Amino acid sequence: MLSDAYGGDEAEEANARTGCVGCPLAARDKALEAVVALPAWLYLAPLLGLRPIYRELRLAWNRLRQPGGETRKDGTLVPNQQRMGPITLPARLDALDRILAIQAACNADAVRLGRPHVDLLNAEEEARIRELIAAGTWPQRWTGDEPTADVPLDAVFSDGSVQPLLFTDHPDLTPAE
Repeated sequence: MLSDAYGGDEAEEANARTGCVGCPLAARDKALEAVVALPAWLYLAPLLGLRPIYRELRLAWNRLRQPGGETRKDGTLVPNQQRMGPITLPARLDALDRILAIQAACNADAVRLGRPHVDLLNAEEEARIRELIAAGTWPQRWTGDEPTADVPLDAVFSDGSVQPLLFTDHPDLTPAE
């Protein structure tokens, strides 16, 4: 099975690699594509839907951005002003539901076919994720009140200088509804 997934004797030609299923950093998940091409493992095809979810989570409208002027404990400005940060809570919840739907689709077919189940998130992990989302939990130095990263802001630099926005009503600077 592993030989089939990773290309067997033709592994170099298949250019398969190991890693996370649906890794958004890889151009393609050739190993997963090879696995779901095998009739016995076709029921895992919904896993191909993970990559788009992971990539969407990295988009600006799904992430917060520090607005500028962020300082260290000693009062000096942090060097990476206006950095993008954590994923918004609604995007996290949406992704969680979509990932669980993918898992459920795979497992429904696994039961029907008598094949191994997929365990992306177990019930305990799902409950903890939902608990953290409901509690509005954010990483250190984030409150959840920061703007999303798609909101145009005056540029703030690590020396404290500010470059105001030149165009605030340009249609390309307004997120699509």
